[in-house]
Amino acid sequence: MKSESLVQNNKLINLLKAPLGLSDSAIVSPLSGGSINRSYYLNDASNEFMVKEFQGENSLCIDRQERFNLQLTLSNNGLAPKPIYLSSDTGIYVEEWVQQHRSHMLLISDERHINSLASALTRIHRSKVETKSLDLPADWLQYLTALESPSRSLVEEVTKQTQQWITKLGSASHDQVFCHNDLVWAHLCVPNNIILDWEYAGIGNRYFDILSCAKVNGFNTQQCDLLLTAYATQNNIPMNEVNEGCLQQTSFVELTYQLWHHAVGITCKI
Repeated sequence: MKSESLVQNNKLINLLKAPLGLSDSAIVSPLSGGSINRSYYLNDASNEFMVKEFQGENSLCIDRQERFNLQLTLSNNGLAPKPIYLSSDTGIYVEEWVQQHRSHMLLISDERHINSLASALTRIHRSKVETKSLDLPADWLQYLTALESPSRSLVEEVTKQTQQWITKLGSASHDQVFCHNDLVWAHLCVPNNIILDWEYAGIGNRYFDILSCAKVNGFNTQQCDLLLTAYATQNNIPMNEVNEGCLQQTSFVELTYQLWHHAVGITCKI
């Protein structure tokens, strides 16, 4: 009897056979990584693809068609893999396969890796991309409504942080740039400079993006300091300005990740 995974793999191939023009020799293999989505490597002779099955869509604030269009723009700018297909129900997505030449572990003392992340953030932030602005309060509310019975303290915290976000938004317009917001080390493809997974990208605060990068990579204080210093140097921004910008965004980052983890049912490690 076929295993559940084999049945699922065959189902994917059948669904993608017509849209991608696959032959009978196409093979799909699950990939590790990803908190909620399933990823696969699809090979058909000389054609290679990355396939994603999106999970938990009701809890997230993602317009898949809009993201597809954004990634097409990014691929034309040399930032992202080229998107190839999005199913009519937006549950299955395919992009070109990009070979990742990278380390699988970020060493605590390896400043080269941290400098690479800072360089990627700099490149992203300097990109002139027209897309939607991030609305953190709307995202927080979406995550909050996905919970069956959020605590009163969590609801009050969302209300408090929403007011602070609105207050600070207009005072830092020069820090509103194109952001990735999920720049884990595994999303960097070296040396071709391609960056993966743009689900949470948008126009937002550069320091929110930097702190998100530190958060998803699990940086300790020393590593975070290295990231901030490298970014400040690369962008010719005074260190005290970087530190102040990050300080103003810290509570927003913490709340966003706390709510996201709750909404998608993952134990939050804050």
